[in-house]
Amino acid sequence: MIKTLIKLKILKFVLISGVSAAYAFKRYCDQKNEVKSKKDKKPPLLTR
Repeated sequence: MIKTLIKLKILKFVLISGVSAAYAFKRYCDQKNEVKSKKDKKPPLLTR
């Protein structure tokens, strides 16, 4: 019974850490893409 509880706690820890790592990676990629898209957008040249 104690081994089962320990295994469940370890599994819970692994799942939570995996989800939080995926979320952090997603935020990092979104932030990187946002900076890249800002660099790609050049202001239009005014031709008058």
